[in-house]
Amino acid sequence: MVDDHGIIRGVFLTLIEDTPDLIMSWMAPSLNEARASLSKDRPDFLVCDVWLPDGNGFDFVREALTLAPDLPVLMVSAHNDKTYPEQARAAGARGFISKAASLEQLLEAISTIQQGGQWFSGSSAGRGATAHGLEDEVLYQRTA
Repeated sequence: MVDDHGIIRGVFLTLIEDTPDLIMSWMAPSLNEARASLSKDRPDFLVCDVWLPDGNGFDFVREALTLAPDLPVLMVSAHNDKTYPEQARAAGARGFISKAASLEQLLEAISTIQQGGQWFSGSSAGRGATAHGLEDEVLYQRTA
C-alpha cells in the first residue's frame, strides 16, 4: 500500500485485517519508502495512490512492473480526474478506483483484479468492458 495520507493507510489496514483472504505486507507514505519496501518484499497485490509527495504513482507503477511484471496493481485517487483510469491502464495497473468508492466496491475491485480481471472507475476507461452504473460514476469491470 502506497499512500501519503495516514488515514487512508489506516482504513486499508483495517479493511485488510477484517478480510480473511488478505494480509498487509507493507505500507509506505512515499515513493522512496515504497521502492525500499518493494526491493525487500514483493507483495502479491499493490495499491498505489496517484499523487505522492515525491512523485506520481503512474511512474512508480511502471517501475514496479519492471521488477515484478505480473504484480496486480490497483491505483486510487481522491481527485476526480477523468483521465486517471486510462493513465492507470497505460501505466500497467489492472484497476483504478476513486477513494470515494464504498468499501464494498473496493473489495469487489480487489477481488476482480486478484482473479485476473480489471476494474476501472471513470468514464474514459471502458472500451470493451462491462459497465456497471453506481451512483455518480460508472464502473467498468473486465474479466480475464
